[in-house]
Amino acid sequence: MPKKKPRRRPDRGKGANDIHRGPTRDPGSTGAVGCYVILVAMVGIGLLILLFELLG
Repeated sequence: MPKKKPRRRPDRGKGANDIHRGPTRDPGSTGAVGCYVILVAMVGIGLLILLFELLG
């Protein structure tokens, strides 16, 4: 009867390749803040150009 191989890794999948799903992976509603900042900046630049065209 052949010998059974000893099981060395009972907790497989807990290495460096494990995906840690936590609060850092889900930005939620705060992830769209950059889009709003870019949108406000573009509108502000457009208004400044319009103001300079009207006054200058």
